[in-house]
Amino acid sequence: MTRTTLLIKDVIYLASPHQVSLDNRRNWDLNDLENKLVAAKVNGIKYLIVHLSMGTTMFGSVDRPDPILSLIKRHFDHFFTHIDAAFGGFIYPFTADNFKLNLSNPDIHSVTIDGHKMLQAPYGTGIFICKKGLMEYAQTEEASYVQGTDFTLCGSRSGANAVSIWMILMTHGYAGWQYLMDNLLDRTDHICERLNYMGIRYFREPKMNIVAINAEDISADLAKKYHLVTDNFDSPVWWKIVVMTHLKKHIIDEFLINLQKN
Repeated sequence: MTRTTLLIKDVIYLASPHQVSLDNRRNWDLNDLENKLVAAKVNGIKYLIVHLSMGTTMFGSVDRPDPILSLIKRHFDHFFTHIDAAFGGFIYPFTADNFKLNLSNPDIHSVTIDGHKMLQAPYGTGIFICKKGLMEYAQTEEASYVQGTDFTLCGSRSGANAVSIWMILMTHGYAGWQYLMDNLLDRTDHICERLNYMGIRYFREPKMNIVAINAEDISADLAKKYHLVTDNFDSPVWWKIVVMTHLKKHIIDEFLINLQKN
């Protein structure tokens, strides 16, 4: 089914982005995707850049690569797949089972992650990872006054950001970070259980820490009191909760009690 512009993903045909509709679980509508792939071939398109998400901003939804890329391969031989893991990159790989949205997948080529979100590194800590042999295409000789060539989009980066990432990861380790993320899922599960009990409509991607509540089921005053984030400040359709380490259980319970009264 066709959704609002909030519920779309991009398949990019060179410089021209084409939006693909989502179903009611925020998964790609494969019928719509196939129609657009056929139309692209008719229009002479030979190469694709495919954009998949690991944790969208409002819903935390995660794309399933297998059905999408299988369909694309039926129509196109040449495509590049990029994963936008800006939000989900430091939680979903630690919490999800049978995780396929990564560079071990032969049809996925690059990933971006924001270190300043889940990892809480200093703002502007961006991470770009790609398969071996692809980084040379990001190389530039524009900064010829610096010895060697540059591989960053903006020409230079603060070394402190890289050090902060290293320090956070080394402090927690894989097991320590996974433990923290599992704790966030426990709190998120608790919220969803109570919302189910109250009959509150919401969307939550499994194994993610975002809960988007239907705006018709919560007053704007209550949402603002607890600093929920809306999809549209002028006309909210959803209010989202992002469960982070500083969100303590007593605050969650207080919110849920007030929501039930509301």
